[in-house]
Amino acid sequence: MTQSASTESTATHTPASRREFLKTAALGAIGLTAANTPAIFAQGGVLGANSRIGVGFVGVGGRGSNHVGTVQGLINNGRPLKIVAVNDAYGPRRNAAAEHTGAKAYEHHTELLADSAVDVVCIASPDRLHIPQAMDAIRAGKDVYCEKPMGHWTQFEAAKEFYLENQRLKRVVQIGNQGNSSSFWTKVKEIIQSGAIGKPQLIQAGFYRYGDWGERMPIPDPNAKPGPDLDWEGFLGDAPKVPFSVERFFSWRMFLDYAGGPCTDLFPHVFTPFVSMLGLTFPSLVATSGGIFKYDDYGREVPDTFNMCLDYPQGLSVVLVCTLANDFLTEPVIRGDEGAIEFTNVVWERGCDSIRIIPQDRNKQEQVILGEQPDSTREHWLNFLDCVESREKPVSDVEFGYHVQTALCMGMEGFLARKMATFDSEQEKIVL
Repeated sequence: MTQSASTESTATHTPASRREFLKTAALGAIGLTAANTPAIFAQGGVLGANSRIGVGFVGVGGRGSNHVGTVQGLINNGRPLKIVAVNDAYGPRRNAAAEHTGAKAYEHHTELLADSAVDVVCIASPDRLHIPQAMDAIRAGKDVYCEKPMGHWTQFEAAKEFYLENQRLKRVVQIGNQGNSSSFWTKVKEIIQSGAIGKPQLIQAGFYRYGDWGERMPIPDPNAKPGPDLDWEGFLGDAPKVPFSVERFFSWRMFLDYAGGPCTDLFPHVFTPFVSMLGLTFPSLVATSGGIFKYDDYGREVPDTFNMCLDYPQGLSVVLVCTLANDFLTEPVIRGDEGAIEFTNVVWERGCDSIRIIPQDRNKQEQVILGEQPDSTREHWLNFLDCVESREKPVSDVEFGYHVQTALCMGMEGFLARKMATFDSEQEKIVL
């Protein structure tokens, strides 16, 4: 089972020189095909058929520059879009993106949101900033593509507020769980709904890697200091106010103040396709284990091994495992009371080579169905843009993000407290 999605997850926000930025953005545009070009609705009004929707990017590191490349590919194939503004807390990265796209560079995201040329905003900043920046965006009348995870593991209440606020403002918000747009996972959902495996009872899946490079991101300038080209206060957001260090700024995924390790960085790739396929909402119980078992020599705070078991009220368990110390792969399985579905050579959030349907009754014949691996990030953007036009809910809307974020918050809070987390559905709160 290959896991190429890991390059999306862990390259995110890697500082880049202009040459590196151009390379990353170009890669994001490879393989894009022509898209339909309907008129776009923006901020509740209609842009004419010859108008273009203005896109602003908040965060243009590894994942953000990949999104820039995806949007440029859509533009090259006729989609009426224009990249008009970019923002990043690191000046060299921000300026390289502006030079590459011809967009205006803004030091602060609030300045970008005040730009009337910006109709939709892509947020690909560090985890802790996602919800605050997305809230600012919807209040400014913008539609939002917000990268996963929807928020930081401490931000359960903020996630709830974001959901409720968007219920009021009715903006189009797409959370970056692109597996929801993959035609492959839609095919699996249809298999389950056909009754081929009966009632799903247990899901087993994992994410495996040899190396901690996803968290220990490169430091392009060891002598960097806060100033006009490095917005330390903006980076911290509502995190604890601590003295500046280049490690925290550039390799922020190592630190609990800004990230949650496998739980919030890698499990969204593995977990969200099943949440979508099975219509899961809030888990009733989450139990976790793991720790820093290998990479403990340079100040890492987030676990490198993490396991999570989630029980859902409809009588279903999801078991997720992860280690960064070994990349031997096991295939994910959905077990139902009448059969099982096994996936081979999975590329998370995109698809796999084949689907094996194994009846519980061994006298019945197994089925093997060819899989597929579509460009789900591109499809996710197209779904988002279509919904900007139609004002319908996208496939990974803020309510979906709230359900997923709740599960991740339960996992990390329980892990750090060494307790099992439960969910009080009446009061809608996490209980340890």
